[in-house]
Amino acid sequence: MKIKTLLLFLFLTTGQLAISQDSVSLSKDRFTISILTCSPGTEVYSVFGHSSLRVIDRKNDTDQVYNFGIFDFDTPNFAYKFLKGKLQYSLGIQQTPRFIQIYTSENRLVSEQVLDLTEEEEIAIVRQLNYLYLPENRFYYYSFLNRNCSTELRDLLSEIQVHFSKDTLESSNRALLQPYLNRTPWLRLGVNMLLGKMMDSNSNRFQSAFLPISFEEEVDKALLHNSGIIIEENNLNALPEDLGTSYQKIFSPLKAFSALLIILLFWSPKPVKIALCLMVGVTGILLGLLWIFSGHPEIRNNLDILWCNPLYLLYIPMMLRNKVSKLLAYTLSGNLILTVVIWLTGIQHFDIAVIPLMGILGLVNYKSLKRESEPA
Repeated sequence: MKIKTLLLFLFLTTGQLAISQDSVSLSKDRFTISILTCSPGTEVYSVFGHSSLRVIDRKNDTDQVYNFGIFDFDTPNFAYKFLKGKLQYSLGIQQTPRFIQIYTSENRLVSEQVLDLTEEEEIAIVRQLNYLYLPENRFYYYSFLNRNCSTELRDLLSEIQVHFSKDTLESSNRALLQPYLNRTPWLRLGVNMLLGKMMDSNSNRFQSAFLPISFEEEVDKALLHNSGIIIEENNLNALPEDLGTSYQKIFSPLKAFSALLIILLFWSPKPVKIALCLMVGVTGILLGLLWIFSGHPEIRNNLDILWCNPLYLLYIPMMLRNKVSKLLAYTLSGNLILTVVIWLTGIQHFDIAVIPLMGILGLVNYKSLKRESEPA
């Protein structure tokens, strides 16, 4: 009887061990999980940096990066879907050495924050990652502020009760973007013109994690079990080289529009004014369409449409027929003044390159009114 009892005990113990072996929990040292932050690149999609999650699994002898920033440039109607808010991003898995090699070739630093997690927390993260990697779960619709490579990681950590501060910042979300765009002022102009007034409300530390480097900073400050979650920080490749001065800074929109304003003060041929009104009017139509149809809330309610107004298109047939409209000139001049008021009151901030451009448009309106007042 004792032998049977002993055998039964051994059987049950072995069974429990087998179940433990089949689960993802083997020992506290099985996994190492860390946040990888990649410095900004030179391509448009990379100027704000990138975040990924590294998982070392010693049982399976794997070292992989879970990357929520995968998208396909060959997606049909790529630009339309992006602006509409219907562009799908996905979770992908890459081997860590290959991941580091790619970013090194782009002259981008890859820094690592190793997380101090319990066995249960590591298991929870790995299980969730594997669940999200299933074909039916790996795709999501990109959102500039709310769903991207770094916010997905922030939310993943929040699920295991990592606490990120939600203290209000003195800076707006738009202001947080500017340091990444200073080297590329033409891109900065385009980004600022696309983003509406919701980007000018003050951000908070939790929301600021939509930017990978801000997320890296918040991970440093995050708490779990009333203590920090970082046990080690490393640079996984060499520091990037200085990229030097961008040609965009040499021929910046501020310089280009300022030079054009000075020229038009003394010489304003009709073809130049027509081209200017065409450019501004078409851009205004695009801003209006994005306001109405875009799925990105960051793009809607964009008051750039006041100065970059589709009504400038109405000047074109008038110029071709040597006619003027006092009502149109006063309306567009009023919109320029209203833009300045909105800017000064902080309702929405505009790119600095808009200043000489608004001066040019004000000059077009002034000359139209002057022609109206001249005797026939």
